[in-house]
Amino acid sequence: MSTKIFRDPIHGFIEVDPLELKIINSPPFQRLRNIRQLGTSYLVYHGAEHTRFGHSLGVMYLVSKAFDSVVNNYYDLNGRKLFDKSTHQLYKQLLRTTALIHDIGHLPFSHAGDKIFAKNLTHEYFTKRILFETELANILQESGDMSPDLIWLIYGGKEDTTSKNKTYKHPDFKLLRSFINSDLDCDKMDYLLRDSHHCGVNYGNYDVNRLLDSLNVYRKNDTMQLAIERGGLQAFEEFVMARYFMYVQVYFHRTRRYLDKLLSSLMKEIYGGPIAEDYSIAQYLNRNDGVVLKEIQTLSENKNLDAINFLSRNIMRCVYETPTQPVAADKDIFNIIYNSVRYVFPNDTFVLDSADKRATEMPAIETYNGEDGKGIPVLTNHSPDPRDLLSESNLLGRLSQPISIRRIYADQRKAKDIEDFIHDLQKNKRGQE
Repeated sequence: MSTKIFRDPIHGFIEVDPLELKIINSPPFQRLRNIRQLGTSYLVYHGAEHTRFGHSLGVMYLVSKAFDSVVNNYYDLNGRKLFDKSTHQLYKQLLRTTALIHDIGHLPFSHAGDKIFAKNLTHEYFTKRILFETELANILQESGDMSPDLIWLIYGGKEDTTSKNKTYKHPDFKLLRSFINSDLDCDKMDYLLRDSHHCGVNYGNYDVNRLLDSLNVYRKNDTMQLAIERGGLQAFEEFVMARYFMYVQVYFHRTRRYLDKLLSSLMKEIYGGPIAEDYSIAQYLNRNDGVVLKEIQTLSENKNLDAINFLSRNIMRCVYETPTQPVAADKDIFNIIYNSVRYVFPNDTFVLDSADKRATEMPAIETYNGEDGKGIPVLTNHSPDPRDLLSESNLLGRLSQPISIRRIYADQRKAKDIEDFIHDLQKNKRGQE
């Protein structure tokens, strides 16, 4: 089978087979060349011009390595194969294909536009529609082994209750989904390395090869869970720390957060309000970053103030923010300050921003529970049962707390007045204690 090679700045050469190349050459996938991975971050880190196109190839590359590593390590540990040869090949292709299309439903500027979805909608919903309603469906059906239904059973994470998909097996598909969406998934593995590289920072670097080499499966009765061998614990700690630092320093950067708010407001106007379930897929796919920027330019020419400020990068200044992981006292202080500012200054001179990542998302470090599948089992040579991650790692306990940054931004003309007001407020409070 002939292959094509893509040269990637993170992983080197990435090979794709004819089916994957058809998907890559399709218009829905080519659109990802013009969807920035990090939204407005390129206005903060000028190198952050990379796109969902390269990221999707990177996840496909890593998921192959991760899957092979798990299969090989399981055999070495247990002396028997996890899957037979044909099943191995099918599952690997399913994972690679799922990895390719996992971000195909993103709006322009990626997550920066997520707030314009109607309530309870996400980009995953439109990924499903694109998967089933465009030429991607025909490409997959013609391949023989692949289908939109099978891909969605992995990506969507729902069991095959209808029994229409005879290839679906429990617990195999739940395990497969872990490679795409879990604490150890290849999506996170790629975007940390890629985002760090293009932003010119070191926060997202970690030993990806050691982490991949330490992946395994813990199998008990009717369950299979993606696990990590104890020898790879430090690589996982490094991975979690990288994710934490990237959220604090890059993804939740104060300037990027403000620009995202401006962009979200503009996109809501461009799209005519919240995007609902029945939004046209053709229209959805017709927009990318370049199209939206042209529409913002038109708004600017029509004297839209947000558009003028966005294009000129005229931003409000952050005049106060809480600690990254605030305790109750920090939250109380913020509420006093914010309510005082609201009472004294006009509403159009300041804005509030809340940058949150729940403990179950950033990073999802939970106590291992084999019954409900939560947490990450750590495999050891001296025990048939896995150890709990938090009992093995003293480093990760604090990171189980959520990131919850509150910020107040002020108009440049009023920023100094509001800053001085907040300073005096804190000084008076300290004097009363």
